[in-house]
Amino acid sequence: MSNDTFSLGFPPIIAVKFPGNQMFRMYTMKKLSVVVLLILPAVLVLTAALLHDAQGPYWISYNSDPEYLYLLNSLALTEFRQAGTTGNPGTTLQILGAITLKISHALNLSGNDSLAFAVLRNPEYYLTVINIVLVTLNALLLFVLGLVTFHFTKSIWLSLLLQLSPFLSDTMLTNGLPRVSPEPLLLFTGLLFVWTLLIMTYDNTISKSSHWYMIILALISGFGAATKLTFIPLLIIPLLVLPKWRHKIGFLFLTGLSFILWTWPIASQYKALWNWYYKILTHTGYYGLGTPGITDAGIYLQNIVDMFLRNPLFFLILFFSAGFVLTFGLPFAGKEKATKINPWQDIFFRILAAATSAQLLAVLLVAKHYTDRYLLPVMSLSGFMLFLVFAYLRRVDYFSRVNMKKLAMIVGIMLVIGGAWRMIGIKNVFMQNLHIREEALAVNQILENEYKGYLKISIYRCSSPVCALAFGNFYINNALYSESLQKIYGNAYFFNGLNNGANGSFHTWTRVFPVDNIILSGHKDKIILQGSPLRYLGDTIASRAGLMLNLRDLFGGEYETIYAVADCKRTHETRRQLRSEILETTDFDFSTHPRQR
Repeated sequence: MSNDTFSLGFPPIIAVKFPGNQMFRMYTMKKLSVVVLLILPAVLVLTAALLHDAQGPYWISYNSDPEYLYLLNSLALTEFRQAGTTGNPGTTLQILGAITLKISHALNLSGNDSLAFAVLRNPEYYLTVINIVLVTLNALLLFVLGLVTFHFTKSIWLSLLLQLSPFLSDTMLTNGLPRVSPEPLLLFTGLLFVWTLLIMTYDNTISKSSHWYMIILALISGFGAATKLTFIPLLIIPLLVLPKWRHKIGFLFLTGLSFILWTWPIASQYKALWNWYYKILTHTGYYGLGTPGITDAGIYLQNIVDMFLRNPLFFLILFFSAGFVLTFGLPFAGKEKATKINPWQDIFFRILAAATSAQLLAVLLVAKHYTDRYLLPVMSLSGFMLFLVFAYLRRVDYFSRVNMKKLAMIVGIMLVIGGAWRMIGIKNVFMQNLHIREEALAVNQILENEYKGYLKISIYRCSSPVCALAFGNFYINNALYSESLQKIYGNAYFFNGLNNGANGSFHTWTRVFPVDNIILSGHKDKIILQGSPLRYLGDTIASRAGLMLNLRDLFGGEYETIYAVADCKRTHETRRQLRSEILETTDFDFSTHPRQR
């Protein structure tokens, strides 16, 4: 079999003679390629639907952060109101969310409610619409990326290899598909970045058009960094690939301008963001906490080990690409005599080396404060890196010296093993999400059926619609929609311990909630609390007036549970007399409600 016959192009079935002329055969091949290249985008949409179904409503505790933060951020943006920031910065998602809210509300002709009222009354609908938009953008771009790759390579296999990018990591699927968070938009931006680099590799006039690539890559990079700063390691690729220093400097300058453009909605909070980023950089703990210092050496090394154990396929591709670059690129090993070219003069090889460097840089940065999703932007490069390896070998005619049948068999076996591995990983995530969903729904059903007459206090971030809205409204959005939420949902009671652990605060939609008065007046047996288990706090919480509440777990859930107040004791005297209007107990009538079981 000749190399031209195999050619990493269409399967052998395409080589059969079709009836008719050459034009008909070409048309048939193109039509079949479109069908084949639709498969993986369709699988992406199906996977997103399955994962979304398994995780359940966005108001479930593990789903509400950052979904409800971004929902109310986006709503505030539609009204040109100053909202808070998640610190990602995440403004690109806010902008996309605001546009989606406006359009979806305009197309919803079922009522005459204002946009704010409609979103606050039915937040799950609008979150689902935003997620559909994110998934659709990724699926369409994945399909276009396949078509563009086939246009350049005339190889269905190389096109499919590049389309595998989102499927090479559980993180990209579980964080990049069912959520309303920066991660789906980061996946989209990473694929857009890859698309630009792909066109760049096949541009025969790159020396004349470098300034255009400088501008396009800068716009994308600014967009990605404004979505989440974890995109920054990708900036090293244009810096290494763009040919002249003026292009590199111009790229950095334009990236800065693009970042400012996309983050302009939170321009007034630049100083707060900078202070927070500085704390993250100069403290060993997450989110700027912990002891002062760049990093803890022991934790840093352990994080690298954990990274490898949790993302083995990502590291295997990284090590393979790094080994390939060293083998072909080092002066004593790399210049393939058969090719008679310097690999560093080949744009494919240079981009591969730059992408490998970006992934290595990301690993070193993320190891300081490791979380899988922080690697997502560079994970989107893995499929492209494999593509570059095979495309480069094809360009230097390397395959003419190897047994193509054996190579195809090895690659096929690796793909089968990798696919099975990925399916097992997705299944595990699916089952875990399903368990969290079922437990949360069971807790809400029990509260509805058995504790209907009790005063329910939602512990941030418990699995309930009102608690998810309260979290989005109070945590970073300065209580913008408290009055509206009070009108829509009536009285609701919360305990916020997110920043202070057990020493949190009790509040309603609009004011401080004096739980001390209720308990001291003998009504503690008529109070129910819902939230994530507080075993790490010894099942205790403290009120602002000095009462330590010992809680009794009535459900024993792993992710969601129900608490009653077992007993209480005053740990210190009230530091100051609360205002009488705040000390009013509540509007809740205890006289008509049953005692606790």
